[in-house]
Amino acid sequence: MTSSKDNLLTYQLIAGCSAILYSSIVLLVLVMPLYYLEGAVKGFISFSFYQLKMGDMLLKLPELERAISLSIPISLNSLFLLLLGLSSIAYWIYRKHSPVLARLMFPTSMATVFSTTIFYMTYTVYILKVVESLAGEYVVTSSAGILILGQVILESSPLADMMISPLPFLSISILNAVLSTMWILRIYTKLSSQGTK
Repeated sequence: MTSSKDNLLTYQLIAGCSAILYSSIVLLVLVMPLYYLEGAVKGFISFSFYQLKMGDMLLKLPELERAISLSIPISLNSLFLLLLGLSSIAYWIYRKHSPVLARLMFPTSMATVFSTTIFYMTYTVYILKVVESLAGEYVVTSSAGILILGQVILESSPLADMMISPLPFLSISILNAVLSTMWILRIYTKLSSQGTK
C-alpha cells in the first residue's frame, strides 16, 4: 500500500514540476518585451501589451490588439496550470496524494498543446508581421516634396530569438500533457485494481 502511494506521489511530483516549468516559461514570454524599437517609431512589443510612439502620438495597431486578445486565454490556461503545479508540489511536500488535482491537471495540460499552437500562430501571423512592416526607413511624399522621417531600428530580445523555432515549446507542452496523462492513468489503474479485489 505504501509503495503504491509512493508511486502516485512520484507521478504527482513529476507532473507538478513539468506544469510549473511550462507555465512559467509561457507566462514569462507573454509579459516580457520581445522587440524594442528606436528611431522614427519608439517603444516595445510583447504578447500581452505594447507601446509604440511616433513623436508624441501613440500608435494603435489592429494586429497587435488581436495578439493581445488571443494571449488572454493562453495566459489564463498557463496561470491555472501554474496554480495546479504549485498545489501538486505542496501536497507532495506533505506526503498527500490528490486525485482531484490529477483530474484538473489532465484537461488543463491537454489544453496546453492547443494553447502552444495558438501562441505560435499569434506570433507568426500578427506580431512578426507588424515587426517586419515597422522596420526600415520612413519617407512621406506630400505636395511640399519628400519628407524623410528617419529610420526605425529594431532590436529583438533573447525571448524573441527563442520564438523562432516552435519545437522547444511544443515539446515541453507535449511532455507536460503526457506526464499528466500518465498520472491520471496510474490513478485509474489503482482504482480498478482495488475494485477487483
